[in-house]
Amino acid sequence: MSQAIIIGVVGGLLGLLLGLIFTHIINTIPFQTQALPTVATYPINFNPWFYVIGIVFALISTFFAGYLPAKKAKKIDPVKIIRGQ
Repeated sequence: MSQAIIIGVVGGLLGLLLGLIFTHIINTIPFQTQALPTVATYPINFNPWFYVIGIVFALISTFFAGYLPAKKAKKIDPVKIIRGQ
């Protein structure tokens, strides 16, 4: 379980960091349209709630990805696994 949580934290933070970097890159691309003459670049919303939702989703999904197999493996005798039965 601790490995799943560590993977969730590291993966979530790396994903948020990469997402932030790429959105800043996209934010510099010129956006020309006749419909919105006041917009100079692609409109991107840097609302912090999106990042909070992202890290919470990463933690919840990796928790279940670690918990469900651990719950199933808890019922199996380790000696049977070693013997290959």
